[in-house]
Amino acid sequence: MIPNKYEWITDNTKDTTDILGHILDTRNILDKDKFLSPTIKHLYDPYLLADMSTAVERILIAKDKGEHVTIYGDYDVDGITSTSILYMFLKSLGIQVDYYIPDRISEGYGINISALKNIAKTSSLVITVDTGIAAVKEIEAVKELDVIVTDHHECQEVLPNAYCIINPKRPDCQYPCEVLAGVGVTFKLIQAIAMKLDIVDTIWKYLDIVAIGTIADLVPLVDENRTLTWLGFRKMENTTHIGVKALLDVIGKSKITASLIGFQVAPRINAIGRLGDAKIGVELLTCTDAVRAEEIAKFLDEENTTRKEMEKQIFLAAEAYIDNNLLDRDVIVVAGEGWHHGVIGIVASKIVSKYYKPTIVFTLEDGVYTGSARSVTGFSMFDALVEEDKKGLLLRFGGHDMAAGLSIEQHNFETFRNEFVNSNEHKLTQEILTPKMKIDAVANILDINLELYNELEKLEPLGMSNPTPKLEVSGTVKEIMAMGKDMSHLKISICEGAQVVDTVGFGQAEYIHHIAKGDNIVIAGTLDRNEWKNKVKIQLHIKAIKSTDDVESQSKRFLELYKNIKNPIIVEKSSATEYFITEKEILEKQHSEKNSNTFGTQYPKICYNNKTYVCGTNELLQMIPTHDDCKILYRHLRDNRRGVISLNKIQNMTEYKFLQILDIFAELQFISYKIKDSLVYFKINQAPKTTLENSQRFVLLQQCIPNN
Repeated sequence: MIPNKYEWITDNTKDTTDILGHILDTRNILDKDKFLSPTIKHLYDPYLLADMSTAVERILIAKDKGEHVTIYGDYDVDGITSTSILYMFLKSLGIQVDYYIPDRISEGYGINISALKNIAKTSSLVITVDTGIAAVKEIEAVKELDVIVTDHHECQEVLPNAYCIINPKRPDCQYPCEVLAGVGVTFKLIQAIAMKLDIVDTIWKYLDIVAIGTIADLVPLVDENRTLTWLGFRKMENTTHIGVKALLDVIGKSKITASLIGFQVAPRINAIGRLGDAKIGVELLTCTDAVRAEEIAKFLDEENTTRKEMEKQIFLAAEAYIDNNLLDRDVIVVAGEGWHHGVIGIVASKIVSKYYKPTIVFTLEDGVYTGSARSVTGFSMFDALVEEDKKGLLLRFGGHDMAAGLSIEQHNFETFRNEFVNSNEHKLTQEILTPKMKIDAVANILDINLELYNELEKLEPLGMSNPTPKLEVSGTVKEIMAMGKDMSHLKISICEGAQVVDTVGFGQAEYIHHIAKGDNIVIAGTLDRNEWKNKVKIQLHIKAIKSTDDVESQSKRFLELYKNIKNPIIVEKSSATEYFITEKEILEKQHSEKNSNTFGTQYPKICYNNKTYVCGTNELLQMIPTHDDCKILYRHLRDNRRGVISLNKIQNMTEYKFLQILDIFAELQFISYKIKDSLVYFKINQAPKTTLENSQRFVLLQQCIPNN
């Protein structure tokens, strides 16, 4: 059985005549035309947001009176893009405006009092973007300022006493789309002002930047978020923003996709906010000088390279700590001194991807632990931190269900770590801790072609709540090989009759231990367009692989049998071809207590709790190793130079038989071994020659062979 950590979720629909239509139906897309081809008319009225009229009125008063306005932003991509579009728009109205973005390291996340007091020396109005909803104390401390809060983060019990608050998550807000990104909320403010001034046609040019911030912030790409990003992609193809064009030129990509934005554009903008001064990101997006824009774009590219190396080193350190100390815990809290604030969030995300457990990564600096938290579906990190805040352990916190930031004084850290882990582990059921592989459609190998690829491209922009479609494809392995410079990647060709499709798995070469030519396998993957020497080929990008249902079911049964009836004894026959077997120790206990030995009549089916099992002759023979079976496995071990072999490597040998033979070899000191993730790591010992009959286990097992 191929190791499979996922719960595969599919409706088992086999009709592949309209895969795109099926996906839209399963995603509950009722208005397909609007979803596939949204227009400006599909945007909601911005005045449906609570306090919007108040905010617009105050900003226009500032315009008319010549007041100085400061935009208070955030240092991530959402904050940088929000700051950029509002700055350009207010400046175009003739408003005296500047912007302030806190330093990630020296000031940390959110609004701080010192910054507001300095701003108050020159400005009478502050507009926050992508921040401010948790700044109760900070805004209260600077009453001489009018503060308009625009944010999209979760609202805490007490809201700031601001001039007004625009946040679709406000309990009293009835806006139709609650899941806007910070840049989406900012754009709605711009749209509302433009409507008031009757200049709406001038604002659509900002949509390319809105799309970047929306995708980067990982909000659901449905409803108005989809409309904004879909329209933004069209603007980006012929962008009027010199900085956006410079960044695309540095990347060297032309086709605008969510993947391009999420994995190429956004990380470069984010890098400067993580490692340096986020205001450089705003300068790029608002730049009007092509030469300067090119300089900044190249600089961001270099910073991103530095960020990736720093992230790698921190992840390796965190990974080593987890593997040595936390593998048995369901909540992960790791900390390091001097880890860069700017990359611990990415490291937390990578840890969740590997271990699939709620994770907080902390860095210690100047007596304060600053943390970045990431969660798994079904566990609200925000709610968990709300409970910790009630205990008075947190300096500050904020965020969403899936991601949050927090800070703690050093002397409270160990208390927090212990209480957070102990308070939340019991909430994490096996269901929550099992990652899900949501299959969008079951396809045949014949379906994997350019026509289907082009059809599914209509779903762009892809992302949260509208993920890249995962197809389930079954076939027989025709070829399998490791590839890449370090041989860490995997290529499998699977076939169905004469039809063949190539599949590629990056960083998944470990599957090569579990799969062989001729195996029937099931692959979950996304379509990928591969162009080489003017030839276009559609392949599957592997997300997961599993054995067919019958093989998986059989393997699980034999592994359970090994776990529960490792030392089998035949108790009785129920017929000529059925045997009742039980664990040797159970039988001995019954005999010592002079109990009846009638397992067959009491337990006519599997009863692992009482370690009794009924099986037929054929199944019994699949469990009990013969001399020939032992020779075959030893030959494989001897010829295997890597010292690692899969439990299902020997064709037609069940896991039960395989493990019993390993135990026989270990008893005879032929080998030493350990098992991890269905792989056997072994070493062949220099043992004196002997026979299998000198193994008590082998002799015991032979007694179970019919007519032996």
